[in-house]
This record gives sequence, structure tokens and C-alpha cells, in this order.
Amino acid sequence: MRRWEGFRRLGIRRGIWGAGGLFFFLLALVMMRDGASRLAPPLLSSGGPLSPGRSLGLGWLMACLALSGSPVAAAAVSMQDAHLLSPAAALTMLTGSRLGASFVLFLIGWSYALRGGHRRDSLTAGFVTFWVTATTYFPATALGLLLLAYTPIRWVPVRLPMDLPSPLSPVRALAAAVEQALQGGLGRLAGRPVPEEVVGGSLFLLGFFLIGLALQALDRAIPLPVLRSPGDDPPDDSPWPMFRVGLAVTALTMSVSVSIGLLVPSVARGWIRRERLIPYVMGANISTFVDTLFAALMLGNPAAAGVVLTEILSVGWISLGILALGYASYCRLLAAVFEGGLRHPLLLGFFLAAFLGVPLLLLALG
Repeated sequence: MRRWEGFRRLGIRRGIWGAGGLFFFLLALVMMRDGASRLAPPLLSSGGPLSPGRSLGLGWLMACLALSGSPVAAAAVSMQDAHLLSPAAALTMLTGSRLGASFVLFLIGWSYALRGGHRRDSLTAGFVTFWVTATTYFPATALGLLLLAYTPIRWVPVRLPMDLPSPLSPVRALAAAVEQALQGGLGRLAGRPVPEEVVGGSLFLLGFFLIGLALQALDRAIPLPVLRSPGDDPPDDSPWPMFRVGLAVTALTMSVSVSIGLLVPSVARGWIRRERLIPYVMGANISTFVDTLFAALMLGNPAAAGVVLTEILSVGWISLGILALGYASYCRLLAAVFEGGLRHPLLLGFFLAAFLGVPLLLLALG
């Protein structure tokens, strides 16, 4: 009886976290969309929407700063809905969010190394995640841009229930109240009415911060998966079991940083071989956009949903092609890159500097 009571209380707590996380996720999404709408006129008058190159750098850098790709992907959907991003720019910003999200795994690895772990093994998860993401997402983005250019955006979500945003009415009312309070507060602080772009930027940043908290609440609502022990690892070298695990775990946690971060100690201690992490990351990189697709559906924007689904399908096709046709050669190529980068401190420093420098360069020159 006590055990059942404990399960019931746990279920209630998870339900509260889940309901609260979902509510604030939707509120943050609407706030970012409204904030981006206020930013649209001055930005468009100063040079038009962001180019795909600049949006790639923006998504990459924002994910590094936010230590997560999911809020940045949701921001891309909101910005497209506010006509600040073209479909092509939204697609590249989604790619940038995945590349920048690898940064948190380097921080987790360094933290683990400072607590006594071996530096080379501790950083493996970050290296694997970045290079697997880069080598799959760049060709997938090229494929996605080709699909966007030659196929109508609405082809993918044509059968999706786009009437889902109707429950957003109370959320929109609350977002409008927050916007008014923010405008009044900024005006009193400045002693005069503040420009529209200041209110819009503040509302967007507040929504961006709130969506990170909402995702953390949703993480508390979803039970973490029980990872298998090393002895249960199948003896064959087939990539498909780990690919399916990465696909499923990330779909549940809605975060690559969480699903792969769980494996950092296991990889560092040699419980999970580096080669087995590669298909896991490939699976995770496909299902990580589940929450972004949900965000696009909630905004009632078929074009945004089409972009997200195009990204998912493109990444899926490239990943499945690698796993089915050239997995062994792909592993050997990445192993050479890993060994070179992790063995030589100079190359490691150059890589980390380039990791943060490339998005800045894209923003400057894109």
C-alpha cells in the first residue's frame, strides 16, 4: 500500500511538472513570436531578413550561450512566424542550433575531467557529437535547401492538424499582459516611452529564458531512461541497436544535451565504446526536433512545420544512408579525426577556438 501511495505521489508530481512545463513552453513561444514581430519592422528596414549564412552563425552562437539547442530551435520557428527568417534561413538556424548544442557536452566533459576523469576520455562525447552532427547536418542542410527551393513548403504538413493552436487563447492573453507590464516597467525605468524594438527585444529575451526553464520542467516530468549495463551491450558491431536507443531516448527527453550527457561518465570509463556513440548521436540528432515540430504546430504555421519536417527528413536520409552503406569507413574517418584532435593539445585548442570563432565569422560575413 505504501509503495502504491509512493507511485501515486510521484505521478502527481510528474503531472504537475509536465502541465507547468507545457504551459510555460507555450507562453514562452508566444512571447518570442510577439517580441520578434515588434523587432521585424526596424530589422527589415535596415537590410531585410537574415541570410542563411548569418542565421547559421546566429543559431550556432545562441546554442553555445544557452548551453542547449532546443530553445534556439524554438526561437527559429518563432522568428520565421514573425517573418524575420525566410524558410531557408530558418532551416540553417536549426542546423546551427544543433552544432552549438555540442558545446555543453564539452563543458560536461571538462567538469568530469577536473573531478579526476581522464581528459581524453571525458571529452570524447563532445567530439563525437560535434563531428557526427557536422558531417550529417551539413549535407542534410544542402539537401533540405534543395527541397525547399524546388518543392512547395506546404507539401509535408498538408495532413497535419493545423487547428491545434485554438487552446492558445488564454496563453496569448497572458503574453499580451506580460508585454504591457514590460512596456510600462521599461517606460517608468527610462522616464519616457521606450521604442518598439526595445520592448520587442526584451520580450523575446524573456521568452527565450522562460523556454529554457520550461524545458527543464518537462525534463522533470519525464522519467529518465534506465541505461543498459556494459554486460548487456550486444557483442556484434551493428549500429542499429544504439541508433534506435538514441532515437527513443532523445524523443522522450527532448534534448540531445540530456540524452548524450547521461552517457559522458559511461564513455569516459570505457563502459560504452566510442564507436557505439556514433549511431546513438545519429538517432538523437533526428528525434531532437520533436519539441520544435510541436512548437511550429502550436503556432499554426504550416510553413514552419514544413521546414522542421524537411530538416528531420533530410537528416534522417543522410544518417540512414551512412549507417546502411558506409558505416565502417565513416567510423574509421571519424576515429582518425578524434585521435588527432584529442592527442595534441595544440590541435585541441585550435578546434575549440574555431568552434566559437566560426559562428562569429558567419555573423560578420554572412
